[in-house]
Amino acid sequence: MIALPTLRVAGGLNAALSARVLAQLDSAQLSAFLLQRRWFGGKGRAPASVRIGDVIEIHDGDAQFAVARLDLDMGGRTALYQLPLAVRADGDGESPAAVLAQVESGDERGVLFDAVEDARFRRALGSAFRSGATFGAGSRWLIEPIGDGGDRADIANADSRTVRAEQSNTSIIFGETAIMKLFRRMEPGLNPDVEIGRFLTTQAHFPNTPPLFGIIRYEGADGIHSVAGMLQGFLPGSMDAWQYALERSRPFFSSDTASDEEHPFAADAELLGRITRALHDALAADSDDESFGPRPATADDVARWSASARRHVEEATALLGERLDAGALRDEAGARALLDRREMFLAHLEELAALIGEDAGQLIRHHGDYHLGQVLRTSGGDFQIIDFEGEPARPLAERRERNSALRDVAGMLRSFAYAAATLASEQRARGNPEGVEQRSRNWERISRAAFVRGYLGGPRAAFLPADPHRVDALLELFEMEKLFYEMSYELNNRPEWVWIPIGGASALRTTTTAER
Repeated sequence: MIALPTLRVAGGLNAALSARVLAQLDSAQLSAFLLQRRWFGGKGRAPASVRIGDVIEIHDGDAQFAVARLDLDMGGRTALYQLPLAVRADGDGESPAAVLAQVESGDERGVLFDAVEDARFRRALGSAFRSGATFGAGSRWLIEPIGDGGDRADIANADSRTVRAEQSNTSIIFGETAIMKLFRRMEPGLNPDVEIGRFLTTQAHFPNTPPLFGIIRYEGADGIHSVAGMLQGFLPGSMDAWQYALERSRPFFSSDTASDEEHPFAADAELLGRITRALHDALAADSDDESFGPRPATADDVARWSASARRHVEEATALLGERLDAGALRDEAGARALLDRREMFLAHLEELAALIGEDAGQLIRHHGDYHLGQVLRTSGGDFQIIDFEGEPARPLAERRERNSALRDVAGMLRSFAYAAATLASEQRARGNPEGVEQRSRNWERISRAAFVRGYLGGPRAAFLPADPHRVDALLELFEMEKLFYEMSYELNNRPEWVWIPIGGASALRTTTTAER
């Protein structure tokens, strides 16, 4: 473990926040700090090198802070992170947890640390969002309010706290009014979470996502521009729909007498289906914004989707075969049975693509990483959809592309599968295995049916295929792609969970809707 470096400065401890002094921190010291942060996306792999590429000084009255841009070489690939910094004298309040360096100035001693731990820094951000602000000269942090400002009026004086459970970003909650997401990874270009949030707030006026109150934009003197943060409405008393579904359904799984008619999540699933449809209706509405208008889906799009699904089937089954040969799977019989059906899966994908043909609806902006964890269940019993960043592993430009709305639907259906499997696993661990498999299948089946009923229950949408059979076929294609993607992911990252997608694949039909 590398010891904390010491920065020796003249003129007071805050001099450590200058670009000249911060440049003294070497690559090994910066790398050691990053590897201890939960928000660092390197998955434990140290960068080849790290340097401070930019520093923006922030002044709020007598308080001083800085935002450092960290430029990482991840083995030939560049990654940018931002790190707000503050200095605290020894004995001045609690010792911060995320300390980058010790600081000495004459007889004064202190530490340089992540500024999100400093209430004065959080208060400075809240104040800046009231009417906007610009920090820095050559490189700048620009804070842009959105809306009429009424919801931001009390943010500056509100108590603030950070959300400890997050990883890739850091969230700061201001009282009971607002939550700010600070993006740690800086990706040049438009951020889809901000872009869609602004559209839903200011143009579509969609009621089931927290309103966007403002954004922070980074503009580097070297031409690199990125979204640094966003401020949204906060929903006190809410919980994510994943935890809500599990808590609400545990009695159903543990009871010996509950019937399917007493399914505890069916009404919620149907409501969530209606809200998801309303989201897609809003995103597909005619707009003057060229980034949001729907476009026709073509046969080439169907061929591309089919090829992607085929690739996921081939990659997942190849990896499954390798793990099976190595004796690394718990359910060898289930894996062998699935591998025996590999060619049937591939043939079925071809049948689905042929059935869909050119009737694939429209391409629209969509959520892109939709599951129960991306939905909040409010204290009033409603659902709010959050986190429109898309799949983090995909490039930013790809996450902004239009696609079929049914990709979101497939993602949520797979989330139901994971919830059912998790509930069943809990019961087996408690020694209650009797009937749990049937209960799990029934819970998933009824949840799926309720969600789809809510989603498709309204008037036909132009962004969906005109023929209901083709709606089914396209949804099935996307769900197959998602399922085999999950299989590869679990085999590579959580092999003890691979039984969930294996079970899902085992239950797949291999006849088209038209043949059934």
